[in-house]
Amino acid sequence: MPRGKTEHFNFCHSSLRNVIERSFGVLKNKWRILFHLPSYPQRKQSKIIVACMALHNFIRESKISDIDFDMCDHDENYVPLAVPRSQGIGTNESDSAVMNQFRDWVADGLWSLK
Repeated sequence: MPRGKTEHFNFCHSSLRNVIERSFGVLKNKWRILFHLPSYPQRKQSKIIVACMALHNFIRESKISDIDFDMCDHDENYVPLAVPRSQGIGTNESDSAVMNQFRDWVADGLWSLK
């Protein structure tokens, strides 16, 4: 188990990141357009993503059997495909300083809940 504020934050962050990457992997596997969104304007790309999420939620709420979602439901470690990590984010020194402050603020909050 993690000891100290930094280790606790890193543990929580890693756990959450795994869930998010797994979720995006399932969504990209189900809705193939999400792998490489065509070069539409950003607003249209956002609408495509929202539409895929709405379809996902409809399937889940309707209790319609779906192989992709069933595989994920039955195996908490199931990852359909490797999801490439974003590149070029936070490379600017100013961005890094802001993210470090934000990370410390979240770590303090997590630690105070412990």
